[in-house]
Amino acid sequence: MTRRYYSSRKQPKNLTAKDLHSRLIALFEFFREKDYFKEKTSLTSQYFPDSLKHEAAIFLGIRPFPLSNWLDSDMTEDHIFDMFEFLYDRVSKPGEYVEFIGATGGSFTDYASYDELAGKDHFRASANAILADWKSGFELTHEGDIRTLGSSGLQYIFDADILKFDEENVETKVRKALSKWRSRHRSVDDMKEAVRLLADVFEFLQKSNHLKVALDTKDSSDLFNIANNFAIRHHNAKQKSNYDPFIWYSWMFHFYLATYHASIRLIYKRHKLPH
Repeated sequence: MTRRYYSSRKQPKNLTAKDLHSRLIALFEFFREKDYFKEKTSLTSQYFPDSLKHEAAIFLGIRPFPLSNWLDSDMTEDHIFDMFEFLYDRVSKPGEYVEFIGATGGSFTDYASYDELAGKDHFRASANAILADWKSGFELTHEGDIRTLGSSGLQYIFDADILKFDEENVETKVRKALSKWRSRHRSVDDMKEAVRLLADVFEFLQKSNHLKVALDTKDSSDLFNIANNFAIRHHNAKQKSNYDPFIWYSWMFHFYLATYHASIRLIYKRHKLPH
């Protein structure tokens, strides 16, 4: 992980849009100088291909290059985040610089190879040192999407490995729930749907007789009572309706996600399944 220095640790989450844009420019120029964009775009410190400018305009809906020419009205969260993601998709780390012999017999030097994974890891770590200081905190994921970081102290349940168990009924639903919850544009309906997806996971684990390995009958019953009493899954006259959904959906989501990680690991341990 890229080191965060004193002022960032002491007063995080205090960037303005101009600050964020300025750091985006610095990030871009740093990796451009290192030829991280050369393999996929031909961009180098000495050459800026028109094809990259056209591609960015097509996919982003604005003409972002040169980055230093943005108007204040261009410096929106969406435009800046789009650029982080756009650049991430086009990085790879160059390898050794060697001499080649061309078809006509002439020699030239270039990189022998590129490492996309190493390039993305380096770029992502650097980008995340910036994004963590924007508003409530964001991060660029391995998939190249910018998501919310999650509350301090609860980050471990977002980063915990999703163990292989049942792709269709468990892992897919957990990943979809995380994606909805961490979307920077999430709505109240998205929050509710994320909770419902995790409740569906527990319902599958119960019906397939796996949940009883991790939880006793009363504890598993309490899981479903939460979803049912707060109108997450089923509807009846006894359900609570006078609660703040932002507060209670947040509590339910984090509770369900933490319980999922604990339960699935207990199931692995007691069934002696390989991780």
